Amino acid sequence: MKAAIPGFDSLPVVCGISDRHIGHDDFLKSLGVIKARLARMQQVHAAKVVKVGARTDLSREIAEADAAITDVRGIALSVRTADCLPVLFYDPENEAIGAAHAGWRGTRERICPGVVGMMVSAFGTDPSKLVVGFGPALRQCCYEVNSEFLVHFPGSVVKMAHKHYFDMVGENAGQLISAGVSSKNIYDCGICTSCMNGDFFSYRREKDAAGRMLTVIMLK
Repeated sequence: MKAAIPGFDSLPVVCGISDRHIGHDDFLKSLGVIKARLARMQQVHAAKVVKVGARTDLSREIAEADAAITDVRGIALSVRTADCLPVLFYDPENEAIGAAHAGWRGTRERICPGVVGMMVSAFGTDPSKLVVGFGPALRQCCYEVNSEFLVHFPGSVVKMAHKHYFDMVGENAGQLISAGVSSKNIYDCGICTSCMNGDFFSYRREKDAAGRMLTVIMLK
């Protein structure tokens, strides 16, 4: 079983999100992704974006990176998540892609606008033409936080029954729109990893026992 992002099925890219019922090796095989051509990032919950090229060493994780972009066909960008938001980017005019791991810290550092900015610089991307997809993540319904989040995300935290809840997906969507991405080009699978913990890993629910989903995008 794999999760899909609506709107990406018709694009000339290979993409998918694994769930807890399929191992990463089998998942990659099902997509036709060669492990030796898989770009993996260290993911330190920051906002560093790297450009992956034909000569990038893919035998090891890219150090201290949480997002990557490329225009090289056959190289798959990947992120691992278990509540954080996996974000995929596709530039249809310049045939380029991106992938980001957006936890609350990366969101605070505006990692998604950082990807947009890097694609503009590297490929001449027009942000209004970008297609962006959100994968499974911890949603506002289950993302209880302390009141300090009001300082970082004043417009994306709501108070319900004396508790505060963070809309991480909505915050990233708003940041992308402020970076020039059209709201009509932002697609969301709508899956909450906590609500659907039977199918998707959730660190909030499982703590250290949680596995990781793998989200992948590659130019055909």
